[in-house]
Amino acid sequence: MRKHLIHWLLALVLLLGAVPLSPAAGAAEAPDAWAAEEVAQAVELGLVPDDLQSRYTDDITRAEFCRLAVICLGEAARVNGWTFDPAPASFDDTDDPDVLTAAGLGIVSGDGQGSFLPDKGITRQEAAVMLCNTLTVMGAPIAPRGAVFTDQAAIAAWASDAVSAVVGWGVMNGTGGGAFSPQGTYSRQQAYVTMYRLLSSVYMQMEAYSYTLQPGESLETGCYYATGEPAARWTSSAPDVVAVAADSGDGAVTLRAVAPGTATLTCRSGDYQLKCTVTVTAPAAPTVEYDFKGTARTHYPNDAAWDLCRQLEADIGIQIFYLPEFNDNVPMAQVTYATFDYVTLDAAYFQQVYNELVQMKAAFDLYPDGFLQQVVAKKGDRTTEIVLFPADMTFFDGTPYSVMLSGSFSSSGGFAGQHVYDESGMRIDRIYYTGTGSPYEYSHEMGHMVVSSAMIANGWTSSCNQWVGYSASYSDFVSSYAATSRPEDFAETWAYLWHHRDQVEQQLASGSSEGLRSKIAFLTQVLTTHYPAATWESLPWTYLL
Repeated sequence: MRKHLIHWLLALVLLLGAVPLSPAAGAAEAPDAWAAEEVAQAVELGLVPDDLQSRYTDDITRAEFCRLAVICLGEAARVNGWTFDPAPASFDDTDDPDVLTAAGLGIVSGDGQGSFLPDKGITRQEAAVMLCNTLTVMGAPIAPRGAVFTDQAAIAAWASDAVSAVVGWGVMNGTGGGAFSPQGTYSRQQAYVTMYRLLSSVYMQMEAYSYTLQPGESLETGCYYATGEPAARWTSSAPDVVAVAADSGDGAVTLRAVAPGTATLTCRSGDYQLKCTVTVTAPAAPTVEYDFKGTARTHYPNDAAWDLCRQLEADIGIQIFYLPEFNDNVPMAQVTYATFDYVTLDAAYFQQVYNELVQMKAAFDLYPDGFLQQVVAKKGDRTTEIVLFPADMTFFDGTPYSVMLSGSFSSSGGFAGQHVYDESGMRIDRIYYTGTGSPYEYSHEMGHMVVSSAMIANGWTSSCNQWVGYSASYSDFVSSYAATSRPEDFAETWAYLWHHRDQVEQQLASGSSEGLRSKIAFLTQVLTTHYPAATWESLPWTYLL
């Protein structure tokens, strides 16, 4: 019996010696094909330590992510001469210097109980927050970019803006089928790829990271540079699907859709590169779908703006039209059906619409949740609509022009906004946005409706008289343009409080604008009285009072 036991033990030793022991059975010792190129670039740049160059499909741990983030920050600091000054941090379960550095810079945090949980894995939405925080530490002007996913409701509120930002910034992608999979795990190879993209995005920024075209369509886009040499070249993974028709060498490119399929377009400069996906779809007939009010709307297959528009409509409670589907008989219409006669409803046009919706959303997202819906509801049986026309306005003979904020006419392009209060029996108020604008300009036009509606709810005549009574001199206006009329004073004051609050603060600090301070106090009182969403805490300017 003893002899048999010895033979059995010897056999077991031989067996164990013949089988290499791995910390994770089945772990991949090479990255998957989709990640191989960018992982190799990350390794070449020194972003991946030697001891992490294995088990690529394993989940990345919280401590390992911190190590990667600190290395990435170090490389950015080396190239740019930056310095980072982390605050003191400590945890009861780790003294890893990379964890403490990342925590001190605000990239990561603990569990709220004093622990960090260094060996715990990371979900995709947690990775998005950490990557967003890392970019913020680098000083990148990262912000939500309007990304919307089929599983948007599953993304936690605390991660939603970060997910939108890092996807819009080109650092992360969805998981296919329009989903983001926020609770999905995050692997080593995913971490290496996104760290490489993160560092690339510090030096390069694409206009957009996905496009949809139809065969024969062309698209002009570009990749721009914050620092360093702007020389760059574009390549297509499938020239028979999407060809590079013209490459300027400085980031600007013209892409031509050849045949249905999907191609990855890469813009590379030195050690860095960014990619965008172009999907070419076979021509298809538009479908009829419905917005949040149940109104039939035309959905073109190449309409990249559709999902974002429908989401924004539902968020603000206002229908948005960028096709000639609105009532064309509303008096004083700035945009009519005839305006659209000079526009081709192709992928380039819809991309312009998408870009403008992102600007509009950036403005409206600043307002308290539900506020615009309450403003619209307060108007009773009056309807509010937004007409968005990102092309230049045209005369009926086809001559383009833009109505500049000064009121002059120009053929050089620009942004035009107008709020029209319908005095007819139709009772359809409109906000028109034409050309290309900024979040501030979208807020200015919305300010016409918001502040006027607030004053109507408060008693129009007495409220206007009280407002005008605070305007003793030019120092009581946020800008010289605000002084041109009471409606412009309403709109400018509203927009400045959201977008140029630092200038308002400086003006008030000078002591020469007590009339302006009184206007802000009165506006705050009116808003908080008539709209539940507007509170002393939700309006970010109340500290000025």
